[in-house]
Amino acid sequence: MSIDKDLLDRLMEGRSPGDLFGKEGILSELTKALAEELTKALAERALSTELDEHLSEERAQEPPEGQNQPA
Repeated sequence: MSIDKDLLDRLMEGRSPGDLFGKEGILSELTKALAEELTKALAERALSTELDEHLSEERAQEPPEGQNQPA
């Protein structure tokens, strides 16, 4: 992944290393935001996969159309 140098220049402009890398710095905020988005995306993907598998198992267990189920 390539990061635009102009973006880096704008982020660094007028900021100290502490502003960038400190506990409350930009990098910390970006890391938190990225971690939250990644966690959300992974959870949604895992749930979607689980649901797809569950539904495909249910469809596989259904009798073909036109066949009566035993009572």
